[in-house]
Amino acid sequence: MMIGLLRRIRYRSKVVPWWESQPTFEFAGNVFKLFVSNHNCGWPPARMTERAVELPLADRWLETVDATRVIEIGAVTPYYWPRRVPHVVDPFDPHPLVTTRASLFDVDLSGAPVLSISTLEHVGVNDYGLTVDYALVEKAFRKVFRESLSFLITAPVGYNETMDRFLFENDLLRDGIVVRYLVRSALGNDWREETDPARARLPYLRGAELRKSWANCVVVVSRGAFL
Repeated sequence: MMIGLLRRIRYRSKVVPWWESQPTFEFAGNVFKLFVSNHNCGWPPARMTERAVELPLADRWLETVDATRVIEIGAVTPYYWPRRVPHVVDPFDPHPLVTTRASLFDVDLSGAPVLSISTLEHVGVNDYGLTVDYALVEKAFRKVFRESLSFLITAPVGYNETMDRFLFENDLLRDGIVVRYLVRSALGNDWREETDPARARLPYLRGAELRKSWANCVVVVSRGAFL
């Protein structure tokens, strides 16, 4: 009798495929689906990386600018949308679609739309064998602010304390710069916009392996309306 009951329960239960239950998040009054991928994103219901929210915002932003003029700082889009961004600057990433293997400080960004996804937090720390110079991350942001009229920068909070101090403790609203925050709840793939900077300043969790590390907050810095 018990076996028959279990069979009926199993038969009546429906396994919902991920594409029918793909989590969403709201940002600036718009609803987005989390981006899923085998490459550094993950799939629900497992905990996904911050790329899951960064890429939908980048996708929307790219629809609002002249994509042929975009300069990407850090090779991210080639892994998801090959050739969608024609100019990719990265001194270290081996992807063949990197067009300029140089530091962003050696690239003229004047007038170009600039996209940077989870890259600027690495500036000034000892990632990739670089010499530590904590002042460089602020210089990197200010270079983009100074030279680009339209940009979208996303970065994980808690990874680079110098970056966090610059973004959280300075008034960046002048010159049309907008700073917003997306925070992750304890549920894992549940993200929401946070308007209180103090509540958004959450720790970055580092696991024993890189694939087990993730951000609990993503800062979104932009100029030029895209939402």
